[in-house]
Amino acid sequence: PKYYSNLNKYLMNNSKQAHEDLKKSGRKEAIHMQIMRYMYRYGEATFSDIAKYYKVHESTFWRRMSEVERAGLIEKTGKNKLSHTTNKYLTLWKLK
Repeated sequence: PKYYSNLNKYLMNNSKQAHEDLKKSGRKEAIHMQIMRYMYRYGEATFSDIAKYYKVHESTFWRRMSEVERAGLIEKTGKNKLSHTTNKYLTLWKLK
């Protein structure tokens, strides 16, 4: 248990540091812009759709979608879409 507790703290600290580094680099805003360009072009999408379009790993977009939602630019459609990579249902987003 102590090992897992220390590992969890390590991972959380690295995650927070990675997020801060992403913000400082300007990359976070660039990712938000990629999301919006895709949404304006196609109207709705999952983070997986956008990642496939830009040919990057899905993790690039999955956390950023809720940030763009909090900015009031997109919203959940109330529908889910089957992922082309994991065969799991993912949230479908649309322009607000």
